Amino acid sequence: MAGIGEMGDVNETLRSVTEQAREVWDRFSEEVELERRLRESPMAVLGVAAAAGFVLGGGLWPVIRPFVKAATRAALSPANLLAIGAAVGALRAANREEEGVTAPPGATETH
Repeated sequence: MAGIGEMGDVNETLRSVTEQAREVWDRFSEEVELERRLRESPMAVLGVAAAAGFVLGGGLWPVIRPFVKAATRAALSPANLLAIGAAVGALRAANREEEGVTAPPGATETH
């Protein structure tokens, strides 16, 4: 169980993070002139906020999920894993050659 001192540290950290987030938001709203844009075209700002909330809330996941599954399945196929392993090995060998590291005894070099 957390002690009283630890809870005070957590509270102080949360206050600090909240203050930093508020400062970042203030800087952001000044940069994009949010108040002016809100006065001039409130419906556009509302639309952008709604779209961002929809996307961040996972609204597009049902549409994107089949593509993500297919890409994952293709990336994890045995043939692709072998190709990725070969590429990583070739990169390591190239880095060793650049650094001047010699091959271990008994290793054969193919060029």
